[in-house]
Amino acid sequence: MSGGPPDLLGWRWPHLLLLARLWFLAPPTGQAAALCRVSGGVLGIHWSSTLSLGWFPLASGQGGATCWETCCLRPGCGAVWSVGGRCVLLGCSRTDGCGISALPQPHQESLGLLQLLAKGPARMKRRNPRHAGRRSFITMETLRAAPTAPSSSSLPPTAQQNLSLPANGSSDGVPVLPPQNATVDPTASSNYTAEAPPPAVRELVVSAGESVEVTLPRNEVELNAYVVPTPQPGSSYAFDWQLKTHPRDYSAQVEGNKGQTLKLSELTVGLYEFEVTVTDGDSAFGRGYVNVTVRPEPRVNKPPVATVSPKDQEISLPISSTVIDGSQSTDDDKVVTWHWEEVKGPLREEKVSADTPILTLTNLVPGNYTFSLTVTDSDGATDSTQATLSVNKAKDYKPVANAGPNQAIQLPRNSITLYGNQSTDDHDNLSYEWSLSPESKDKVVEMQGVRTPILQLSAMQEGDYTFQLTVTDLAGQQDTSKVIVIVQPENNQPPVADAGPEKELTLPVDETTLDGSKSSDDQKIATYHWTKTSGPDGVKINNADKAVATVTGLEVGEYHFTLMVADDRKLESSDTVKVIVREEKDQPPVARVLSSPPVSLPVRTAALDGSRSSDDKGGLSFLWSRDDSSPAAGDVLNNSDHQAVLFLGNLVEGKYSFTLQVTDSKGQSSSDRGTVEVRPDPWQRDLVELVLEVSVSQVSQRQRDLLLRQVGVLLGVLDGDIIVREIGAFDEHSTRLVFLVSGGPGRPPLSGRSVTLSLRSKLRKQKNDFLIFKAQRVDTVVCQLNCSGHGECDSFTRKCVCRPFWMENFLRAELGEAESNCEWSVLYVTIVSFLIVVAVATLIWSVVCCCNRRRSKVRRSKSRYKILEGEEQEVMELQLPRITRLKPAPGPASSALMHSDSDLDSDEGQERGHLLRPQNGSLNNGQGPPRTKKPREELL
Repeated sequence: MSGGPPDLLGWRWPHLLLLARLWFLAPPTGQAAALCRVSGGVLGIHWSSTLSLGWFPLASGQGGATCWETCCLRPGCGAVWSVGGRCVLLGCSRTDGCGISALPQPHQESLGLLQLLAKGPARMKRRNPRHAGRRSFITMETLRAAPTAPSSSSLPPTAQQNLSLPANGSSDGVPVLPPQNATVDPTASSNYTAEAPPPAVRELVVSAGESVEVTLPRNEVELNAYVVPTPQPGSSYAFDWQLKTHPRDYSAQVEGNKGQTLKLSELTVGLYEFEVTVTDGDSAFGRGYVNVTVRPEPRVNKPPVATVSPKDQEISLPISSTVIDGSQSTDDDKVVTWHWEEVKGPLREEKVSADTPILTLTNLVPGNYTFSLTVTDSDGATDSTQATLSVNKAKDYKPVANAGPNQAIQLPRNSITLYGNQSTDDHDNLSYEWSLSPESKDKVVEMQGVRTPILQLSAMQEGDYTFQLTVTDLAGQQDTSKVIVIVQPENNQPPVADAGPEKELTLPVDETTLDGSKSSDDQKIATYHWTKTSGPDGVKINNADKAVATVTGLEVGEYHFTLMVADDRKLESSDTVKVIVREEKDQPPVARVLSSPPVSLPVRTAALDGSRSSDDKGGLSFLWSRDDSSPAAGDVLNNSDHQAVLFLGNLVEGKYSFTLQVTDSKGQSSSDRGTVEVRPDPWQRDLVELVLEVSVSQVSQRQRDLLLRQVGVLLGVLDGDIIVREIGAFDEHSTRLVFLVSGGPGRPPLSGRSVTLSLRSKLRKQKNDFLIFKAQRVDTVVCQLNCSGHGECDSFTRKCVCRPFWMENFLRAELGEAESNCEWSVLYVTIVSFLIVVAVATLIWSVVCCCNRRRSKVRRSKSRYKILEGEEQEVMELQLPRITRLKPAPGPASSALMHSDSDLDSDEGQERGHLLRPQNGSLNNGQGPPRTKKPREELL
């Protein structure tokens, strides 16, 4: 039913719903709200029920978990009704109480919720089945005549839930509160009978005392449990202590966990929470809790140690700053504060003070300083030390003048530059002044830059010049330096002609160059001129008046060309060069191979370059051939063995050697050799081989990427970390995938062995259905089985080939790790097998012997005995038992033998064997017939 509840005062009588009310013996004043959080029965009611018999609504609001708590805490509330998410509190307006009568069958779809606040509910059974369609509620007044129920009991589990009565009226009863004797309404008793409640369990008040705190080195505690009420005379409570919370690594000793007093010893630092449970059979129960806190032993503080570094230091201006380190101060706990104070120093505007571990000093002035450092630890203890600092004044040194080295020039050159910038001063602030020394006053010279570090001199004449450089610093300190410049008279030498080296040409080359640029003069060469002095006619010299000339139209023969050079003073010199021109001659080709640098697997391609082979005419043909010592594996790509560059593929580990033969147009040939070294894969042992049950032609790029992503998920790595080295056909119906797993930037790849074991384990757990293709095999490319150190791994079968006297542990190979091994020694296996066979045979023989022995005992008849005389008894005791059984002497059967049924006599007969049997069975009335005794019988 939707919407809010209808007006309660307007309900009609024909559809009255029986309401259960709870009378409180006393208002809940002074009680905690927690006392009202009790469980009661639930009952469905009809929306059209009419409040009667004095019931009226107290309040109507939102329902919830505290609906019954509100009624419990309100003195005027007699019943609570929770329906449709709303809470209705009911009170009684009659002074003589509000009665309750039976109701017809309620409407199933509009059931409400009635919560009775009862501490001791009772269950009512229906007496007469003919009243199955009716409901009745029993209040406190109607139960006054009933026997008093126990004051404390627990509701059945179904009564603790919010249940509605079914429409067929099959509920056994409703819970009510019987706090005292009550009489049952006759109309209600005709339908229900009160069922005796189960025995009530008394609740005990248990206290384990206040929480205990101890401090090491004390590590023993005694806990006592107190129970209210005390046990009845002649009875006692049972105690059970349980440790609920404890430190991680505790080693406490517990004594008396089943008694009233619990003793704890060897406690460690931490919190211990104990629960004590007290019971008295099944009639009383209670719990108590107590905490034990063990604190660490208090630390004995040690004062800190103040340390400064350096303790004494000295600086000189212009350095005006420094630092003093106090961070190396130590304490048994920690240093909390550092405080620096300037104890002594030059007079300044402000003294130094700081609260940092490192003292930074700036803008220091000359003088002596003393600084004090005080450190404080976490417990307030302090320690102090001092550091001294000396600041010296800046020292100004005299400058050093440097006018440079003495120099010489020769006319007609009459100018030079002098450099004084090598002069130095400690402050780099110098002034310069150049001048002629007194001994050179009469010399003629032009000077520029006399107050700069660089002096320009010109218009000098033959003779010696002395120049003086004076440098001055800021303090006025000076220094001088002198330099001498010698001007030598002019001395012109004739030039030296150089026409270059002899040349030899071969037709069809008919031109060459003549180089005279290496000709020299002490001053300058003014002119060049080339002429032909001998040789065939018809040649032409281009640029004959320059240092480099070109000669064309040469023919077969020998030429001589002369170079004439002259300087400015018309001094001349000549040189001749010879040029020989020969007829054309075909030269054989020259083969040249550029070897390929070494490659490492998985790179399987390489190239040998023969393009640098040459011939004077050109038109070469190439032929590459493999040497006999080279590996047979490897293919020549694109028919490149007839080209200048040889391309190779599918190479394997080894050193390949190829010979290149080049042939020119006239059949002349030449050869050269090139090599390619293929090194093994550095990560070969980390390669993993995965054989998939799918033809390689059916694997697409998208499926390959998905497969790598799935393998990455199984291995717990990114698919980008899986590096595929090879993917190809394993056989006609399977594909072989070779890969390795990267270990990260700058790290080697993961071990192939570990990757194989991990992937194999994951595929076994996933039942090989995780991958898009079924995996036939997962293994390393290189067989890495150690064969237990007693064999070698066959790289083809991936099985161990055991050494002599060793064999495979088939139990581990088939049932364990499924790896081939050579763990068992043939000798030990043979010995163990022999021992097992012997043990089994011995066991079978023992069983057979036992069966035969039992069968013979069953067939054995009762032994007959006679009483021996004392002398005969002594002889029997001294006689050793014999293994050989004596044959009894035949004699007449006697019926007058004495029979003994005692166990003792039977045991003695069995121990002595059959030696007494010849004496028994031949007596007649206790006496045997006289006969001659044999020696053996005499001994017996």
